[in-house]
Amino acid sequence: MGRIAEEDRIEVVNEHIGHYTQWNAMAGGPFEIEPGFGIAELIALRDLYQNIHDLVLQLIVQLAAARGARDALFGTDSDIDEGVWFRLRMYKNMVRARLGPRHPLTRTVPNIGNVLPQNYLDIIKRFIEHWTLVNADPGPDVTLGTFTLAFLQDAHDAIELKIAEIDAIEMNLRLRREEREQLFGDEPDDVRLVSSIVAKLLIYHAVVIALNPNQPIADSLPDLFPGHAAPGGVQVILFPGITLVDDLDELELRDGDGVTIARGVRDPSLAEPAGP
Repeated sequence: MGRIAEEDRIEVVNEHIGHYTQWNAMAGGPFEIEPGFGIAELIALRDLYQNIHDLVLQLIVQLAAARGARDALFGTDSDIDEGVWFRLRMYKNMVRARLGPRHPLTRTVPNIGNVLPQNYLDIIKRFIEHWTLVNADPGPDVTLGTFTLAFLQDAHDAIELKIAEIDAIEMNLRLRREEREQLFGDEPDDVRLVSSIVAKLLIYHAVVIALNPNQPIADSLPDLFPGHAAPGGVQVILFPGITLVDDLDELELRDGDGVTIARGVRDPSLAEPAGP
């Protein structure tokens, strides 16, 4: 699970763009944090993320509309006469009136059963098969008012098309969400793409701190993970029994999932630790 709430992502990036703008002004011109990547490229990534995010929201609306249309075709309640469900409730009595109570087909009228979206087509199919047998029996075809077997077949086909549309939207939505998450990169370090927004912002933090040690521009870096880390503050944690080998200029702590939870830099004003 990411550390930056979805609704805060654009704001976090915009805060860094604002900071980057200040740094460029202070440094006297556009500054690249790595070859070919500067503030213009960061803005382009933000805009791409916003476009994908907007598409995700559009697909969510489309999915809700398609599901609503599917449910309306079948009927959201057995008392709503516009849906198939209402018609199927009348079917058994009409078969009894047409064939009589002792006829084998009267005794084998399908049960509607559990009405769930995943069951719509199976329910209708069972009634189509039975209705076809009833109409094949000598005598007039069974009709439910003006609703005929042909209308039921049309309803089945319409619901089948709507379900296919829903499946396509769900697939597209899943892919766009994955694309959005990979682009933003609020993921464990071992799966985060180096081209993601968070990866670039982590580089930005490191470069600004390295080039401007103890300077206001470094101290004013925006929080990359609000509520999870405090880049502008200092927290001292003692780890007894840990020996540091060779020179240590930077320290990064990660949790069990590989997520960076804290990082720090060496303070040359402090006395060097005594040897073991």
